[in-house]
This record gives sequence, C-alpha cells and structure tokens, in this order.
Amino acid sequence: MLYKDMHIVEQNLINIKERIQRTCSEFDRDPNKIKLIVVTKKFDKESLKPILDCGHLLFGENKVQEASAKWSDLIKSYKNLEIHMIGGLQSNKIKEAISLFTCIHTVDRNKVLNGINKNLKEDSALKDVFIQVNISNEASKGGISINEIDSFLNDARNYRRINIQGLMTMPPLNEEPSVYFALLNKLAKKNNLKFLSMGMSNDFETAIALGATHIRIGEAIMGARL
Repeated sequence: MLYKDMHIVEQNLINIKERIQRTCSEFDRDPNKIKLIVVTKKFDKESLKPILDCGHLLFGENKVQEASAKWSDLIKSYKNLEIHMIGGLQSNKIKEAISLFTCIHTVDRNKVLNGINKNLKEDSALKDVFIQVNISNEASKGGISINEIDSFLNDARNYRRINIQGLMTMPPLNEEPSVYFALLNKLAKKNNLKFLSMGMSNDFETAIALGATHIRIGEAIMGARL
C-alpha cells in the first residue's frame, strides 16, 4: 500500500467516526455503544497497518481461511484485537473459526450451532453469537426467515454454552433499508436480544437511527477491493 493510500484510509476512518457521532447526536444514541467493524475481506496484511496504527481494533472477515492467514499472528501482537465473522460459516470450518473470531454474526443452522457447542472451550476466542435473519426472504441470501426466527431462537437457547446476543441482517439492494432495519429491531426486542448487526457503507446512518449496535463498513474506509 502506497503512503498516499495509507493516508486516505486513515482519513476515511476519521470521516466515518465523525458521521457516526453526528448521527448519534441527531437520534439520541450513545456513540460509545456503536461498534464499528472495519471489513477487510480481500485486503492483504499490509493494508491493515494504517487502521491498526490508528488504534482501531475491531475488524470483520468473510472467510475463515483468509482471516486466519492475515490475523493469526497479529492477534498475538495487538491486545484487545477482535475479529468478527460476518460471512457464511461452513460446518467444517467451525473448530478453526471459534479459535479466531470473538463473534460470529451469521449463524443460521442448527448444524452450525451444534458444531459450535461441541467444540467451544473455556479458552476459545469466541464469546458471542448473532443469528442471521433473511429479512427479505431472498433465495440468494443466508439466514433464518422472519417466520422461523422465534422457534429457531428457542431451539438455539438450549445450547447453554453458546452466548446468543443479537441478530444480523442485510437488506435487499436498491430498496429503502429503513423498513428492514426497523423490523430487525422489533424482532430483537421481542426475543430479548440486545445487539443488532446491520448497516454497511451505504446505509449505516439509517441503521444507527433504527437501533444498530454493530455496523459493518468496508469500502467507505478501505476503498474498493481488488
């Protein structure tokens, strides 16, 4: 990464944090309760340095293998560094995932819950789990349908070793996201879940206004992926 590109990434991070502050002020939200996940999928290890040098320690990845190659050594060097899994999790990657990620946002199958429960240990990195909701019932997306979320959560809570803390969703492209964010908020309240992972580069301010606690920002900070 060139020096000028490093400077741009640093400034992008500052700009996003300022927008979070303004949105929180406008909608009476506490900015300290908004977790900014910088999404670094498809960016190499060198590209992470300017963000880490700014003191930012919360990142999101989509694939276990890619995340492990980039972050396994860095986790040892940066205290309080957190990596969140925001992509679909294959059951054969569960053991590796729970040793690396502090939170998985995309659980949507009992098979995955069972695998996490079976492999989770006291010294595992994994602390929290979010259930992914297919809020618009799109066939191309993972997640539990809104008609099944209540029963799925009831079953999921039988896995007492797993700390289910929130819901995650992605609204459909080219549609107004507010109705979907509001619905996810309603589902979380109904099921006594305190965290909402929703909002990305193009709609995070709307998500914050409607209750997001975790926002996932990639391109608006890191720039276009190769």
